[in-house]
Amino acid sequence: MGANAHTGLKESTPAADSRVQAAPLQLELIFTGPVQLVKLDVDGETEAQVSFRPASKPEATYRIAVAGLVNGEYEVRWAAIGADGHAMADSFRFVVDASSASAAR
Repeated sequence: MGANAHTGLKESTPAADSRVQAAPLQLELIFTGPVQLVKLDVDGETEAQVSFRPASKPEATYRIAVAGLVNGEYEVRWAAIGADGHAMADSFRFVVDASSASAAR
């Protein structure tokens, strides 16, 4: 009997625990295999405007438009259903810090 390997989040843009100089215009979530992304929320300094609709078919990569982010810390919370029917949910954080870009002038 083999071990069950569930699909999970492989990487994201912005990366988890990263500090970015400009607010992203989209989030990219790359999973280890196809999943149906059913929920995505962004919480932080401002109310983000997220262009997200639950997926109708499994994909390994999702790009979701986002607007309204300003300097500060944000948490991206997501939930998905793997091809095996396994439900998963997790979150990651990133910081928008435009001051580090203006200091370089």
